[in-house]
Amino acid sequence: MSDLELWASPEPTVARVDSFVWRDQIAETGLDRRPEDDAERIAALGVRASRVPVLWERVAPSDPHTRDFSEPQRRLDALRARGIEPIVTLLHHGSGPSYTDLLDPAFPLWFAEYAEAAARAFPWVRRWTPINEPLTTARFATLYGVWFPNMSDDRAFGRAMVNQTLAQQAAMRRIRSVTPDAEFVLTEDLQRYAAGDAGVEEYVAFLRDRVYLSVELVAGHVGGDHPLTEYLTERCGVNAFELAVMQRDATPPDLVAFNHYPHSERYVFSTGAAPGDVPAVYVAGEGPPAVGPLLRAAADRLRMPLAVGEIHIHAPAAERVRWLAQHVADVQALRAGGVDVRAAGAWAAFGMIDWHSLLRRHDGRTEDGIYTFAGPDGVPEPTLVAQALRALATTGRIDDGAVRGWWERDDRVRSLDELLAQRAAGLPEGDHIRAATATPA
Repeated sequence: MSDLELWASPEPTVARVDSFVWRDQIAETGLDRRPEDDAERIAALGVRASRVPVLWERVAPSDPHTRDFSEPQRRLDALRARGIEPIVTLLHHGSGPSYTDLLDPAFPLWFAEYAEAAARAFPWVRRWTPINEPLTTARFATLYGVWFPNMSDDRAFGRAMVNQTLAQQAAMRRIRSVTPDAEFVLTEDLQRYAAGDAGVEEYVAFLRDRVYLSVELVAGHVGGDHPLTEYLTERCGVNAFELAVMQRDATPPDLVAFNHYPHSERYVFSTGAAPGDVPAVYVAGEGPPAVGPLLRAAADRLRMPLAVGEIHIHAPAAERVRWLAQHVADVQALRAGGVDVRAAGAWAAFGMIDWHSLLRRHDGRTEDGIYTFAGPDGVPEPTLVAQALRALATTGRIDDGAVRGWWERDDRVRSLDELLAQRAAGLPEGDHIRAATATPA
């Protein structure tokens, strides 16, 4: 097995929150202002690759045939000059430019045309992520109403999943028509669901299968006796012909990069109405979140090469190092046991803003990442995470100083009633947990 590849990547979401509001993390973090300097900062970490945005909404915002690649060109050229391989993302938690959306029948065609244009602009790029976290984006946009089109409807969810699957399959065909050896890196949130009581066990079994839906759809594995075929056809309005087309055009990922956060692990319980669903990390009796068991389960089910694509947590710098160290240790243990995990990626290289509310609130709540959040006009400074990454790249180890992260301490626990009341009051999940702003980066 080859050496573990290390990535360091910025948070680049451009999300349509509703009919009127867009959030652009590339602009809000200043990523579009510092291509050369930020490339130097990434290279200084000793990593080999970086997930890089070449986003549809920014390149072709008003007309599908009018594209300006000049800004991502500067970013890609700067990374290339410093020996950092880009993994290019074309859509990151977006629903496309204003002339389309996740439910638009033309979405796959428009997206595939954009993907080919990007490949022609950068024919030397080898690794591509057409759509970041397609399942997560569909859930937030069509089941939870968080992002546009702000729906809670199984049929909308089915349409969003079909459109994104067809779009990714077509995009990779078009990219490979330009670059035949192009590799498909699929990214997705890696979730865990715990059943709090017998009344939700069947529902939780369904949710556990749904974790892998975006991977299995694009790989052509959904149909026949797949556990979600009936749900897709009966509840989501996906017809047999569409399933057959996705199977015919199967495009197995060359690498599945799973992302893992504390809120990726959920606790589901009976409430008398719809099942309650809260982050497991706040529930008494639930252990701290850990990526190792989830990656092993994914490897057993998917039989595909894996990575951890995003390792980041909202916490003081020493605790962010602890989170990184735990994830890397889990990956190294799996690799030692023969599991094909090829990469680990530190995330939010230059921080992020307002993710506590999934970008729905303009609170100005910033998070540092590998470097400090500097916004459009500041200068990112290295944090303890940058030091840890450099040590990992050099020695293969991270010293986390035996710090206990907030996700490990008993004071994180809240009652289910308190967690549900917080949601009913419109407060973001985990808003009772505050990163210490005075803690040195």
